[in-house]
Amino acid sequence: MNNDSFFMAHGAGTGHDSDFLKSFGAAFCRSEKLQYVPVTFKYMKDIRSTGKRRPPPKFTSLVEEYLELVCKVQKGNLNIIAGKSMGGRLATQLSAESFVSGIVCFGFPFYQQGKPEKHRLSFLEKLEKPCLIFQGTRDAFGRPEWVNKQELPDCVTIHWIEGADHDFELLKSQKKTCEQTIEEMVYILNQWIKKTVV
Repeated sequence: MNNDSFFMAHGAGTGHDSDFLKSFGAAFCRSEKLQYVPVTFKYMKDIRSTGKRRPPPKFTSLVEEYLELVCKVQKGNLNIIAGKSMGGRLATQLSAESFVSGIVCFGFPFYQQGKPEKHRLSFLEKLEKPCLIFQGTRDAFGRPEWVNKQELPDCVTIHWIEGADHDFELLKSQKKTCEQTIEEMVYILNQWIKKTVV
C-alpha cells in the first residue's frame, strides 16, 4: 500500500470547512496519488464543538501538536507537510524532521496584515527541505512588491496567483473561477513534486 502523504493544516481562524480548503482537498484527491491528510488542531475542534470562537494557543505548542498528529499516521517515502496561512508557518517548522520530503504553503503570512515591518522571514531562513509557496498578488499578508525584494533561501519557490487575495478569491477582471485557479494550483504542485521533491 502506498502511504505517501500530503498533510494539510488549516489557518488560524477557519478549519477545513473553509471554501478554499474544501475545494483544494477535492481537487487534490482527484488528481494526485498522495494520500490527502487534513490536520485539525484541538483548539479548532473545540470551536466547532462549542460554537465559541477562541484564538489559537501558543505557536510552539501548535508546532508540537502538528508533529504529534503527523507522527500518528503511517508514512511512506514521500511526505509533504503543508498548510494554509498559519498552517504554512507551522509546516516550515517541521522541515528538519527526517521523514519530511517538502513543504508547501498557501497564502504564507510574510508579515502582519499590512505591516511589512513586522515580517516573519525568520520562519523561512532555516528551511532544510524544498518549499513551494502559493501567494495571491493581492494578499495583504505578503504582496509581490515587498516579497520579491527579500532574500529568500534557494530552496523556496513562489508561485504568484494573479489577482488573488489571501483566500485565493479572484477579482472579476481575472475572468477565471476559483475552481479553475485551484486546478491550476494542483497542477503546479504536482509538477513541483515531480521535479523538485521526488
